[in-house]
Amino acid sequence: MGSETRVRNCRLTLRFSEDELARATEMANQCDLGLSTYLREVGLGYEPKSTIDSQAVAQLAHLHGDLGRVGGLLKMWLSDNSKSGYGRSLNIPELVDRLLSLQQEIGEVVRKL
Repeated sequence: MGSETRVRNCRLTLRFSEDELARATEMANQCDLGLSTYLREVGLGYEPKSTIDSQAVAQLAHLHGDLGRVGGLLKMWLSDNSKSGYGRSLNIPELVDRLLSLQQEIGEVVRKL
């Protein structure tokens, strides 16, 4: 466990209300840190990095790529002359516009993060 080599041998006792403890624990969890580590870093002036932001960016980037692939597959399907004309009965321009709009929205959100 490493406690034999631990240099931190001073203890600090803190009192929290239930709401404060819940909030501090939630913030520590967002940074993927234990409560003690989180409070120590904040108390020493460090700003722990939230892992939620990086997870959100990764998910948005994945969705952005998926939308691009769907658009490419749609284009390939529509250009395939062996299809029976099913694509003509769909409102393809509207679908493509919506896919492009969603892709741009996701891109903007990713850039803001």
